[in-house]
Amino acid sequence: MAQVLGVASLVLGDGGTRREAIAGMIVDATRGTALDRHELRARVGKKTARLVAVCTDVLADPARLDEEEDPSVLRVCAAVTVREVQELVREVRRHGSVAFARHDDPPPKLLGHYRQLVAVFRRRLGRVSPLTPELRAAVAELERDAELETAIAAWRVAHVDAA
Repeated sequence: MAQVLGVASLVLGDGGTRREAIAGMIVDATRGTALDRHELRARVGKKTARLVAVCTDVLADPARLDEEEDPSVLRVCAAVTVREVQELVREVRRHGSVAFARHDDPPPKLLGHYRQLVAVFRRRLGRVSPLTPELRAAVAELERDAELETAIAAWRVAHVDAA
C-alpha cells in the first residue's frame, strides 16, 4: 500500500493532477498482471483508463518514452520508476543483494535499464521535474548499496534455467 501511495505522492508533488495520481497508483498496483481495460474504463472513466493503458504499455517498452509527447504519461512513468527503484534500494538494505533475485533480468542488465531511464527522463523532463533528480539519486544509491557479485550469484541461483 505504501508503494502505491508513494507513487501518487510523487505525481502530485511534481504538479500532477488527481487523474494522474490515480493512474499512477493503478499502473503501479497492476504491474505484471493482466488488466481488464473495459472494466477499468467503467470504474475510473475513459481518460484515466487511457492514461493507465498508455503508461502500462510504455513501461513495458521504455524505448517509447523518447517518442511520447504526453507530459502526463512521462510524469506517471517517471513516478512509478522512482518508487520502483526506491523500493529495490530498501529491499537491498533489508535483505542484501539477494533482493535482485526477484527480478527477471540479471542485476547488471537491471542497473543498466535504470541508468537508461535516468538519461531518458533527464532528456524528456529536464530540470522542470523533481522526479528526474529523485530517480538519479535512487539509482546512485542502488549502485552504491548493491554488492554486484553477490547479486549476480543470488540471481543465478534463483534463475537456474535463465543463467
